[in-house]
Amino acid sequence: MLRPAHPRSRPRLGGLGSVCLALLASCATVSLDDPDRELAAAEAALAAREPGRALAVLQKHDVQSFPSRLRDRFDHLRIQAHAEAGDPDAAFTVAETFADRHPHSDLRPQIGERIWQLAVAVLARDGGLWPFWSDRRSSRTMLEHLITRYPEHVRTADALRQLGDLAYDDRNHALAQERYRDLLRRCPNSEWVKYASFRYAMSLFAGLQGPDYDLDQIEHTRRELEAFLGGKPENPEFVKAAATALQQVIAWQAERHLRVAHFYRTIGNLHGQRLHLEIAAGAPLAGTAAHTRARTELAELPELPTPADPEVPNRTAASEARR
Repeated sequence: MLRPAHPRSRPRLGGLGSVCLALLASCATVSLDDPDRELAAAEAALAAREPGRALAVLQKHDVQSFPSRLRDRFDHLRIQAHAEAGDPDAAFTVAETFADRHPHSDLRPQIGERIWQLAVAVLARDGGLWPFWSDRRSSRTMLEHLITRYPEHVRTADALRQLGDLAYDDRNHALAQERYRDLLRRCPNSEWVKYASFRYAMSLFAGLQGPDYDLDQIEHTRRELEAFLGGKPENPEFVKAAATALQQVIAWQAERHLRVAHFYRTIGNLHGQRLHLEIAAGAPLAGTAAHTRARTELAELPELPTPADPEVPNRTAASEARR
């Protein structure tokens, strides 16, 4: 069995080896007898628009080398230097853990603003290798980090609007609705409120699939479009798009009720047929082709027989209509 060498029998480094180790150690770290001076040097380099020099100063140290009172400042400078050196991904790598490392830092507002700027820069770069990674995905990650870790930041509305637009452009209408709805709920005084109201209603509309879709969702979409138009929006393009969508939704709504009436006719339920013909022929759905057809069919429909107990068929028709 091999025995470990006795400590005294281990090879000893000569004088040159000891000198080399000492030099490597001195290159790996710089004395922090004056940590404020090191940070001031990095700040001076950034002020002189020399982020590379600032990084050279900062990368000689680890955050743990600084006293607690200066660690958030150190990380902030690292983020700034990477960002100004044109490396938003490296900047976000540091920024992503800032809220956990320094939850009570006075620099949180600046970090939130920097994350917003990084997300915008990465989105503008618009590169990537789909499906492995993309700048759109990276930007979305940064924006999601901003709204979750800095929920009270002034850029929250901007981030939610951008996240909604990204989802809308990707045809993820359910996620787009969630983002725009969050903006309306969390930032009611934002300048993006009217825009979010429009986009929320239009994302609902985009998610519909004609008159065969869920009637409740069609009615919900109609209410949101009417609410947006009722707010007297000033953007003529938004007004035109919403008005066109509303007319289509009303047409689908009338067609849907007409189809339900035809279903009741097929199964011989005169009460259900009349109920949905009356809805399709009503004033709220006027101006549609289905409305005209429903009025004609309603006029040709025979009168309902008078039941012994009028409450029974009425309840039956109403119950079947809900199905």
